[in-house]
Amino acid sequence: MKFSFDSKRPLLGLLSLVLLLPSCKEAVVTEAPPLKVNVVTAIQNDVPLYEEFVAQVYGKSDVDIRARVEGWVTSVNFKEGSAVKKGQLLYTIDDIEYKNRMDRQASEVTRANTELVRAESELSRVRPLTELNALSQKDLDNAVAEYEAAKAHVNATQSSLDNAKIELGYTRVYAPFDGIIGISNVREGDYVSRVGGSSVLATISSVDGVRVRFQISEREYLRIAQLSMEERAEARNNVQLILADGTVYSEMGSVSFGDREIDPSTGTLTLEASFPNPTGLLRPGLFVKARILMSTYPGAVMVPQRAVAQLQHIAQVYVVTDSSSLQVTSVETGPKVGDAWIIKSGLKAGDRVAIIGAAGLTADSKIEVVDQKWPEDQK
Repeated sequence: MKFSFDSKRPLLGLLSLVLLLPSCKEAVVTEAPPLKVNVVTAIQNDVPLYEEFVAQVYGKSDVDIRARVEGWVTSVNFKEGSAVKKGQLLYTIDDIEYKNRMDRQASEVTRANTELVRAESELSRVRPLTELNALSQKDLDNAVAEYEAAKAHVNATQSSLDNAKIELGYTRVYAPFDGIIGISNVREGDYVSRVGGSSVLATISSVDGVRVRFQISEREYLRIAQLSMEERAEARNNVQLILADGTVYSEMGSVSFGDREIDPSTGTLTLEASFPNPTGLLRPGLFVKARILMSTYPGAVMVPQRAVAQLQHIAQVYVVTDSSSLQVTSVETGPKVGDAWIIKSGLKAGDRVAIIGAAGLTADSKIEVVDQKWPEDQK
C-alpha cells in the first residue's frame, strides 16, 4: 500500500493556526476606581499659643484646727464636709480642770489684793511718823518695799488668772473664718493634746477663692524670662484651668507669685495662681492643668495633625490638585495647637489637603474627594 504525502499541507495548517491565535485572545484593560479620600481646607487665623502645666488646687486659706489645751472631747458640733461660719462652735473639751484652776487663781488675786491694802495702810502710817522722826528711815524703807512687793504680787496673780481664763476659753474651739471643714480627726470621748498628732482636730479651707500651684522647668522659666514685659504681663493675667473632665473652668486667674529659687532636687520653679471660686466648684486637692497664654501667632496657616506625614525631619502633606489627584508637598511645621499643626511654609490658606491613612494613597492617585468639616466647631 502506498501513501501519498504532500509536504506543503502541514506548513499551510501551521500558518493558519498562527494567524488565528490573535483573533481568539481579546486584550482586557481595567482602570482602578478613584479612592475616596477625606479632604480638609487649610485655614488661617491669629492663634494664641498656650503652655499647660499639671497643677493642684489649694484653698485661699487652709488652716489646721488644733487643740490648745489637753482634755477629753465632750462634743463635736458640726457636720463633716459642711460649710461653717466664722465664730461657729466646733468642739468642746472637758473644762472642769480649767474652771478649778481659774477659781484658784481668782482666790490668789483676792488674797494678793488684801495684802496690798494692808501694805498700803502700813506705808500710810509709817511715812508721817518718819517725817516726825518718830520712826527711822529704815522703817519707811521696809514699808515701801512691802507695798511694792504686794503690788507686784497682785499683778502676777492677775496675770495667772488671765491665763487661766484664756485656757478655759480654749476648751471651746471655734471656726476662725467662713469656709468648708473637712473630716474630723477626733470623736466625742477622744483625748486630745496640744502637742503631737492628736493636736490637729480638723482642717478648714476658705474656698470663695482658690490658689493653684504648679511647677515649670528651668528651660521654661528661662524662655518666659526672656519674653518682653508686655508678653509677661499678658501671660501673668491670662491663666486658665483645664479640669479633670477636659472642660475649661469658667473663671480666669492670674499668677500671684513665684518661688524665690529653683528647687535643686527637681529643677523646677513653683508658681501660684489665684482664681475666684464663686460657685464653690473648685475644692482643695483637685488636680487640674494650668494653661497660660504665652504669645499669639499672627496669621497662622493650620491643618489637622493627621494630615501631616513625618519622616525623620521631613514633613509632607498631600495637596488636592484641580484634576482631583494628589500632589506631595513638603512643608515646614510650627507649634502644635490642639489637634492642629501650624504650617510655617509650604501651604497657604484655602489649600485642600488629604487626611492621611487611606489604603493605597500615593502621589498622583486619582481620588474622589469627601469634604470634611474642620475644625469641628466651625459653623
